[in-house]
Amino acid sequence: MSARVLVRQDGAVREAPLEDLSELRDRVCWVDIADPEDEDLMTVAKELGLHPLALEDARERNERPKIDRYEAHGFLVFYAIDAPEPDLVKTQPVSIFVAPNALVTVHTGPLGAAADLERRFREGRLETVSTLLHALLDALVDRYFPVVDAFGDRVDLLESLIVDDAAGRGLQTSLRELFLLKRELVRLRQVIAPEREVLAVLARDDLPGLEGGRAAYFQDVYDHVVRVTDEIDTFRDLTSNVIDAHLAAASNRLNEVVKVLTSVATVLLVMTLITGFFGMNFEAIPFGSETLFWTALGVLGASAVALTV
Repeated sequence: MSARVLVRQDGAVREAPLEDLSELRDRVCWVDIADPEDEDLMTVAKELGLHPLALEDARERNERPKIDRYEAHGFLVFYAIDAPEPDLVKTQPVSIFVAPNALVTVHTGPLGAAADLERRFREGRLETVSTLLHALLDALVDRYFPVVDAFGDRVDLLESLIVDDAAGRGLQTSLRELFLLKRELVRLRQVIAPEREVLAVLARDDLPGLEGGRAAYFQDVYDHVVRVTDEIDTFRDLTSNVIDAHLAAASNRLNEVVKVLTSVATVLLVMTLITGFFGMNFEAIPFGSETLFWTALGVLGASAVALTV
């Protein structure tokens, strides 16, 4: 567990105990709780008067992005997204309480955007709860772009591999990669798309505990989320098109093979019919002569040539 309370006082930022939150309501505070325990959440709820339903949602790790309004505060669920490895995308829910003069963030594990937020808070560039919340959401959304761009690079790579693989030897491997990529894009969209609703509410200055006048800043973050969502949709559609092209190419190769086999089978059918008649196991074979044998061979050859042409 790691709970930190940063308080702006007399132009400087200092740390304070969690139990002193109720005495610091006239100052701007940021409470960051990593790997929360019930005791810490209950302490914060008691000091700031947080609603029990919001507290219950903060304990959940699979909440959908959302924004709730309560009488004394607001509650948000937003997601941090990171890709520590090319094929590994990690989504981390961040529960955010917006109270008068206090911002509370609850998350599991380290939060990459927290270090930059603390630095700017200590430098005096963030002096209100609204500026703290905007800086946090903006930092989280900015980290989406490298992850989504990496998906675009993977789609381009797989597309080029499919175009170059004329023989179709990498069919199964490429298909598996494409389907995994499409599944990751769908999962990513399910996380990011609902955040547009959250930011739309903030852009209307429609949340308790926030100072007015920050609508344009939240609108800017909203535009970034829309852009990320559009890129995900584009890459998802492109992945579907690549899969369809891949399957069409494989079907064409199969049709070519079947066409060749059908042609060979047609030629052999006529030849089998002729040789089968003269190869029947009877005691007396009609037309028994050496001339007829060579005539039959000639007919076989002529029929093969005629069918082939």
